[in-house]
Amino acid sequence: MKFPDTYEEIVDTYLECAKIHYDIDYADKSSVKKGNKAVTTMIGIAKLINEKYPERIEDFSTLLNTTTNRIDIWVAHHILEYMNYSNSLEKRALAVIKKYSKENTVNGLGNRMWLDEWKKKKK
Repeated sequence: MKFPDTYEEIVDTYLECAKIHYDIDYADKSSVKKGNKAVTTMIGIAKLINEKYPERIEDFSTLLNTTTNRIDIWVAHHILEYMNYSNSLEKRALAVIKKYSKENTVNGLGNRMWLDEWKKKKK
């Protein structure tokens, strides 16, 4: 997977991918495929930032405050699943996931299940 050259361009790509996923039309197979590819790209970007730009993880974490296209929930999961993080960053990311887990939606259920698994891993 080829990524842009600069941290800023990488983050722009991440934001574009979040929008692609947010705009999925689940009745359209090609839209779903494009959305799934966007998620794979976002995961790759999270791993890349952790590997090549670890000093920028705090900068990346400011996206925890961006609710447009549900960027905050993606960033929260990707920080906790693919990056090295501090205790304070862990708490901030978990707060975002807990907020979304309160939704009475499939996504809310998924986040509740994710939190249950997270708690089991942390014991």
